[in-house]
Amino acid sequence: MSREKVLFRTHSAPFQAPQWSVGSFVDHQGTVYKVTRWKELRPLSLDRGGMLREWEVYGRKASSKEVSDDLMSGLEELLRGEDEKD
Repeated sequence: MSREKVLFRTHSAPFQAPQWSVGSFVDHQGTVYKVTRWKELRPLSLDRGGMLREWEVYGRKASSKEVSDDLMSGLEELLRGEDEKD
């Protein structure tokens, strides 16, 4: 199992960025990672007043098996939905 690392920082709160939710896959610098957690950082003070919140998004390299299993699960769910329409 690979080690967790900071993937990036964002000013979007976790509820505003479902594409980076814990357990989702993200492509970061050409490598697929699985998001493991978010960490809220100390708010940044703005020169004109006010504060800006910031988070770090952590992840670990995803194995090819994890990615293919997730893909197959999504395809099966999609096909089940198509069967229900008929």
